[in-house]
Amino acid sequence: MKLTVNIRTGILSALILCMCACKKNYLDRKPSDLITEEEVFKNIENAERFVNTTYQGLPNIFQTGWPLSSATDETNQAIDNSSADAGSFNTGSMSPSNFPLSGQWDEYYGKIRACNIFLKNYDKVPNDPNYPDRRSRLKGEILVLRAFYYFQLVIRWGNVPLLQQVENPFDNPEGIYFKRNSIAEVLGAVIKDLDDATALLPPTYAERPSNWGRASRVIALSLKGRALLYYASPLYNPANDQSRWTQAANACKAALDSALSNGYALNDSYGEIFTQYFNKEVIWSRPAPGAFGDGGIDREMNPRGANGYGNVNPIQELVDDYEMKSTGLPITDPASGYNPQRPYEGRDPRFYATILYPGCIWKGRPLSPNSDDAPRPGQNATNYWPRKYLLEGVNLFSNTGATDRKWVLIRTAELYLNYAEAQNEVAGPGADVYNALNAVRGRAGIPAVNSGTKESLRERIRHERRIELALEAHRFWDVRRWKIAEVTDNREIHGVTVTGSGNVTYSYPVVEKRVFDPKRAYWLPVPQAEMDKVSGRNPEFVQNPGW
Repeated sequence: MKLTVNIRTGILSALILCMCACKKNYLDRKPSDLITEEEVFKNIENAERFVNTTYQGLPNIFQTGWPLSSATDETNQAIDNSSADAGSFNTGSMSPSNFPLSGQWDEYYGKIRACNIFLKNYDKVPNDPNYPDRRSRLKGEILVLRAFYYFQLVIRWGNVPLLQQVENPFDNPEGIYFKRNSIAEVLGAVIKDLDDATALLPPTYAERPSNWGRASRVIALSLKGRALLYYASPLYNPANDQSRWTQAANACKAALDSALSNGYALNDSYGEIFTQYFNKEVIWSRPAPGAFGDGGIDREMNPRGANGYGNVNPIQELVDDYEMKSTGLPITDPASGYNPQRPYEGRDPRFYATILYPGCIWKGRPLSPNSDDAPRPGQNATNYWPRKYLLEGVNLFSNTGATDRKWVLIRTAELYLNYAEAQNEVAGPGADVYNALNAVRGRAGIPAVNSGTKESLRERIRHERRIELALEAHRFWDVRRWKIAEVTDNREIHGVTVTGSGNVTYSYPVVEKRVFDPKRAYWLPVPQAEMDKVSGRNPEFVQNPGW
């Protein structure tokens, strides 16, 4: 059955953004004059500024004003009403007319259109005699960005239209309609773009640090490994085609080898990965939100006693999944060494770098959900707070002490875990899998894993991703691609209550009953606005199943 969809292509608004950066004679024009495509791309400075605008769709910690961690089994969006964006996922109240992330359909296609405009005009871009590789580098960046945005569309909607040329809606007053290409077709185009980009990009920007953050060869290889890992996973690969796992393992190994050979490594301190502007582990990142004001990273996530809003709360289920440091065993194992009367002692060190808990010292005082850090009336809080990404020296009363931080998009630890997962599915337990997994565990100071079956090791690797990559927007997609969201996101979630002083007691009340409908919720609905454009013109076009 042929499926088509109308894409909102818009006009060349991205070109207008370049006006502020053009030569003085352009700025001297009358206000009604706009810079043309010809003028943008015949000047390499303007062409590079055009490329810069295509980076603006890269995600940050607050994807649409809230973190994805609150729409899966990591955190709770602790605001004062149940209509919160994350709550729409957790209660199943979404509809094609009103659902979180819907705006990203237009946003990503807008960025893809900008990429296509650049590629259409690439032959007009002149060389830079002072930087011979600059022109080809810009093309490589655009190919990586187009691949990234298409990958984002696929993981949200599955089959999506594949547009690789600039389409002008004014050429057809009845509208332009495109088919929804298969996941295989779209990811095939993603991989081709990344392969083509690899040949055009420098491995890193060590010799040109002012270009740090631009797409590089290591980034292209890393995205290829991630895309093929997803394509091999159960949601995309229900028949468990082993050739997909082999392709994924090879790509993930190539990405890891490239990163290591070009100076990337696991950072010595886990916590500093997220608070330092530069470090040796982060391969790709973008600026994180500022510290202060509504939407500020510190303001939103700090406890109320620190003058924060306390709007993002880790849930008890995430807390419970941190192993004991000395044994490397889960707290449910009688041999783990876990003491329920002292539940926060002796845990995986990544716990203390990721989560603030009752009684811990933060900004010079113990956190107390029964006094200064109590939630607002009506606030649905778990009495835990994030630690990852926060700076202890930030003062939210005087609005001082903040330094710039980056939101991590790709880091070396993910590459180790990507490879461990894919290689285990290809060959089962072996030195390659253990070495990759234990590199990450070793940095954390956790005992190595040295035995197991393919099935048990699969669970260990998945658990390691949950802990290592917590609150970094991986878990939301991981539980979907593994097809386990109907378990992880379909249950009661809990917080903690602390009673007494001194020898306190802990109880774990239900915070929310979450629902996940496996018949529809693995894919987002196509926005109703797009469906309405097709209505009456193409009766074969259908919504994603269940919506």
